[in-house]
Amino acid sequence: MSERINPFPGLRPFNRDENSIFFGRTKKVDDLLALLAKRHFTAVVGTSGSGKSSLVGAGLLAALARGLMTEVGSQWRIAFLRPGNNPIKNLADQLAQLHPDSAEVDQTAGAIEQTLRRSSLGLKAAVEQLKLNPGENILIVVDQLEELFRYQSSFAAENPADESASFVKLLLVATANPRDLPIYVVLTMRSEYLGE
Repeated sequence: MSERINPFPGLRPFNRDENSIFFGRTKKVDDLLALLAKRHFTAVVGTSGSGKSSLVGAGLLAALARGLMTEVGSQWRIAFLRPGNNPIKNLADQLAQLHPDSAEVDQTAGAIEQTLRRSSLGLKAAVEQLKLNPGENILIVVDQLEELFRYQSSFAAENPADESASFVKLLLVATANPRDLPIYVVLTMRSEYLGE
């Protein structure tokens, strides 16, 4: 008797490993790849439950792993995070997981967080410390960016608005000059937070 696979994950988004059962959005994945290749920064915005996280997780990440962004290849280090109530620390924690020499991930995360907080160039400096191999790219996926606004009252930072602005600035500055470093950023956000 063969095992039956349920093609629907339920209320959670599809992830990269479920690409084989994620279908019907090839055009959207192709559009996302084209935007990312051109700008190094793109956002997937839509209503709650419209499949933004699935499009990125099972669509885009799987396409990148297969080398479908041909101009940059298929070697990626991917930091996937949600901002939560401490976005810069959460980014540092995910970047520490990508560090090739990180025997002590907690210490590495602390050092990366300090680098990120030093200036708006902090993300570029942190990526330089990752010692990317030739032909290797880094993708930062910030899922549910609206958490910057939803959880601001519970932020660990003294000034939550400054923390949010600093986080966004790190992402924008890192991708402003694509020739510097192969850094790519994809955000997902619920459309009702566009005004924020």
